[in-house]
Amino acid sequence: MWELKYKYKKIKWFKDFENKVLKVYHNYHDKTLSDIFEFDSNIYIYCATIYDVVDNNQVNKLIRKIYKLKKCKDFNIDVNYRKKGIKNINYIRPEFDHTGHGIFAKIKFLNDSMISSVDMTWSQINNEEAIIEYEIKFKKSIDKFNIIHKFVLENYRYLKKVKYSTFYLNVDHFLNDDSQVIQTELKYFRTLLQKKINDILSSNYSKKYLLPIKYTYLADKQTEKIMRYIKKPFLEESFIIDKEHYLIINSIEEFEGIEIDEIFFKSQFNPLSMVSLMSEFKMPLYYTFFYQIEKQELESKIGKYLNSKKILVNFWDYKWLLNKKRRLTEKKFYNLNKKSFKHIKGLSNEKSNLIKDELIKNIKEVYDENIEYINSLNAINNNIIAFVISILALFISIIAIFK
Repeated sequence: MWELKYKYKKIKWFKDFENKVLKVYHNYHDKTLSDIFEFDSNIYIYCATIYDVVDNNQVNKLIRKIYKLKKCKDFNIDVNYRKKGIKNINYIRPEFDHTGHGIFAKIKFLNDSMISSVDMTWSQINNEEAIIEYEIKFKKSIDKFNIIHKFVLENYRYLKKVKYSTFYLNVDHFLNDDSQVIQTELKYFRTLLQKKINDILSSNYSKKYLLPIKYTYLADKQTEKIMRYIKKPFLEESFIIDKEHYLIINSIEEFEGIEIDEIFFKSQFNPLSMVSLMSEFKMPLYYTFFYQIEKQELESKIGKYLNSKKILVNFWDYKWLLNKKRRLTEKKFYNLNKKSFKHIKGLSNEKSNLIKDELIKNIKEVYDENIEYINSLNAINNNIIAFVISILALFISIIAIFK
């Protein structure tokens, strides 16, 4: 009953927002991104990059989907891996003495109004999983908000079917608040970009959560206003790559991967490869990206044993938890962590680091506590089963005596 009510409220919200807000002309539609962000330097979005994590089965499914796109006239495909036959191919193998990353595939969108191509790269982060990166390049750099608004308006109907699309209960709060509407449209822009990718290349978390994303911005010049924002972002962390290249990380959202703004002030540039970073820092950096998503996964897998009368432990839930702990403590034959990206320094806070040592320590402790609790549940279950078997054996022996 609750699910039907929730679904009704969601559909009603999207209809109201579309008719009362989205289709109504607002002054901000004609503004540049510089005006929207209140910068005194021209700025535009060059590309957007989405991240997901996959295991070997998911890689096999993903490659099979890419090969299917070859039959579609809307795409031009270049893939670097062969698809499986009857059995899965072991694309992901234990990395005891090596690590690396590479180009996965390139997909050109021939008939899309917004997206030009998606470049896919990947890197293993442990012995069973890899990070896959979808770098979305646009047919035209996004410098005006109207480009985003038009894309949202054209694809808005798809938001109703997306599990992770945000909605609110009362649309009237948006009628006279342009700043809130702008933030909502930006969130829907991000959601719809992921939906576009998921429709043809769904992988692991892409149907369930709003994935981590990195926007690459190009700016004309370093002005006092834009540098003040970069050095002291509100409720975010900023990092300096070099004097013309910065990162701003927003990880305050509750149910999604982080959002990163990468800002360049130079004509010759190369977006920072997070896949390269992942190949070196592996799981510690992974949890920087996927912390909120992993919290939700832990709740869905293990929370039911903590907050209900459920005591029979599902084997796959228990194995999932054990694997999570093991991936954080995997050992190699030699130290692979070269720390070649040491030059990435905290800017808004000099003590900031892409790798949160305290966070990783706490995550390990949470996994340990839950493993200990599940082990206790299993011990209780085993004792109960042994007791029941002994009672049954007693009854059987009594019946045998009287026969």
